[in-house]
Amino acid sequence: MPSFSSFELKSLPNMLKYVFLGSNETFPMIIANDLNSYQETQALDLLRENKEALRWTLGDILGINITILHH
Repeated sequence: MPSFSSFELKSLPNMLKYVFLGSNETFPMIIANDLNSYQETQALDLLRENKEALRWTLGDILGINITILHH
């Protein structure tokens, strides 16, 4: 999976924010900006525990023909 360290992240609406599952701002995710500290920690823990299920590009999704996804 790419680290995204060399990518520029897009601006988000005020209701959303970036969080990172990896160290050094790697593996960016977008979550709601109005989560309290406990909710954010719980969401990040769940995402980190299941990181192997997440895919970062269409090419990472194994077993699905990319031409089906592009129409």
